[in-house]
Amino acid sequence: MPYILLLSYLIAAFGIQLFAGDFPVTFFAFPLNIIIGMIWIGGMLWIWKDARKSQFVAFMLSKGASISAIALFLVFCLVVGLTGIRSLVNSWVFVSFMLYFQTVLLFVILRGWRSQTATGAYLGKIRWRFILNHVGLFLVISSAFWGAPDSETLRFQAYIDVPVRRAFSMDGKPSWLPCIMELKDFKVEFHDNGVPTMYEAEMLIDGEPVTLSVNHPYSLGFGRNIYLSGYDYDAGKSESCIIQVVTEPWKYGAIAGVGMMLAGALLLFIQGPKKRYVEEV
Repeated sequence: MPYILLLSYLIAAFGIQLFAGDFPVTFFAFPLNIIIGMIWIGGMLWIWKDARKSQFVAFMLSKGASISAIALFLVFCLVVGLTGIRSLVNSWVFVSFMLYFQTVLLFVILRGWRSQTATGAYLGKIRWRFILNHVGLFLVISSAFWGAPDSETLRFQAYIDVPVRRAFSMDGKPSWLPCIMELKDFKVEFHDNGVPTMYEAEMLIDGEPVTLSVNHPYSLGFGRNIYLSGYDYDAGKSESCIIQVVTEPWKYGAIAGVGMMLAGALLLFIQGPKKRYVEEV
């Protein structure tokens, strides 16, 4: 029965995708994503506290749920990686699956963050390696999932001495920039074979002089960076460049999650696998 409900859940998401189109990601931007996320976590904690013996919790803690979540995650990664169709991550099926994946992971964390005692109560020793690895993974996935509505990438072509206040998203929609940007100078250096070795742009951002170069962005505040992403060969190699403004306020949660998983891996390396001793009678 649980597998039938899971299949029905994914089929319903597929049906919504067919009739309604892609999931409205931008609609759930801050603060709506925070509110819904807190309601979801609160609901799962309530179920864990008051309905721990329900079939729902039993399925979420089963091997079948874990295997299906991991298998479907790998399938989605392979499909997106092999086909290059990144729009799949905005589908109702993918969003529904990611919510399922996080739910399974959350219940696994609630069950395993402390070792089981002889009485069966989960009030034993705190399992730090388990917490670091699983909570770290939860942070990485949740930051990407719940932070997607707040993430934005804008691009525009900057010309010398031309102030710019409008840019375009990756799907071509215009959007206002958070500040006025103006290109003052652009330099390119080449190898003898014509391959560029270095290019940098001298910018004015709200009147403040800023130097942008490849892999050296300028921070425009919390979670927002300005990158020099390239230049237009047709427009003149020394008179214009392409500027990219990336907003990712949730990236710090993902960074914290990666750090936790690295710490958990380090503890596993230092302490080694947990040994089990069996007393002979």
